[in-house]
Amino acid sequence: MSNEVEYKIEYEADTGTKQVIATIPELNHVSSFGDSFAEAEANVREAALGYLEVLMKENKEIPKAAFRTDGTYIRIFIPQLV
Repeated sequence: MSNEVEYKIEYEADTGTKQVIATIPELNHVSSFGDSFAEAEANVREAALGYLEVLMKENKEIPKAAFRTDGTYIRIFIPQLV
């Protein structure tokens, strides 16, 4: 299995807080937020890595990327556990 995978990422702007919410549906809807798209993406990447690490420690299958459609994707490098 390749250590790099791309998952679709969805963004939503919260007009009340003026923050951006980033969600990765294929990873159990892991989400995070930030004051900009870049910050939200960095934060959701960190949350996704944490989620993937737990799956690996529990010997659970890493979700495969779904069929590619239009949209924005985030590339995540999955480190191997020792």
